[in-house]
Amino acid sequence: MQQTITLNLPYDLSADDWNKVLSVYREMDGWIEAQGCWFASPDSKGHVGVSIEPSGLLVMGYTDAGLFRAWVTKLCAKLSLSLQRPVYDAEM
Repeated sequence: MQQTITLNLPYDLSADDWNKVLSVYREMDGWIEAQGCWFASPDSKGHVGVSIEPSGLLVMGYTDAGLFRAWVTKLCAKLSLSLQRPVYDAEM
């Protein structure tokens, strides 16, 4: 089942901030550099991917809801520390 969440990261972050975001991506468990996603290739079930949208950073997971929620919680915490600003569900 697909899980999604939009985080409050604007598409127009500075280049320095996008580099910090990419560094966090690489620190997260399961990162596949060549695929630009986590855990599995984008055409496989079980992968997690991101897309920058006008509304924020869209995180999509094709995995268990509990695992997805825990993983996104960790991602938000790491992004918040790296960017020195709170990162959370943009729809809250």
